[in-house]
Amino acid sequence: MSGFIAVGHFLVSLIFGLLLLLLWARVFLRFCKISPLHPIYQMVKTFTDPLVKPLESLFPAKKTKPSRYDWPCFIVIVIVEIIKFTLLSFLLYKAMMPLGYLLLFVFADLIVQPCNLLFYIILIRVIMSWVNPTWHHPVVEVMRKISDPLLAFGRSLIPDISGFDFSPFIILILLKVITLFMSASLPIRLI
Repeated sequence: MSGFIAVGHFLVSLIFGLLLLLLWARVFLRFCKISPLHPIYQMVKTFTDPLVKPLESLFPAKKTKPSRYDWPCFIVIVIVEIIKFTLLSFLLYKAMMPLGYLLLFVFADLIVQPCNLLFYIILIRVIMSWVNPTWHHPVVEVMRKISDPLLAFGRSLIPDISGFDFSPFIILILLKVITLFMSASLPIRLI
């Protein structure tokens, strides 16, 4: 791999990785019922609205009870994934990858990206609980609301042992196993 191709691969992966991070954050924020007035929600919405707004007319929100699922954002995620892997295939192989491979990579990345986001949310939350457990910040509240359901599942598997909560470690291991399995199952390492 030449230097220009390596730099191009890095830049495409970085730009699309950050964009997908914001889009998945928007999906999680809506699913976890974070208030649209929350500063983190506002920031993510500001960055993602140019991509998501055009599709929102296809899925009008209900006035009485809005859905927990952000379908327009999820469609944008799939489109961005397709563009990402198309660019990477042209960059690395100077040809379009077969449609079956493209769909396989998109499907795998639709699993890997949210698992990675959840992994880092829980990891940061664990580190913050060691450093300053009483820290009040808008990000902490969002991380708590997103990670609490997973940690509750971990606590159902392993209860507290002598006052130590090992559920974050169980969930971190499970998330990493899922991402490693998905990445290792692909024919080419693009994720």
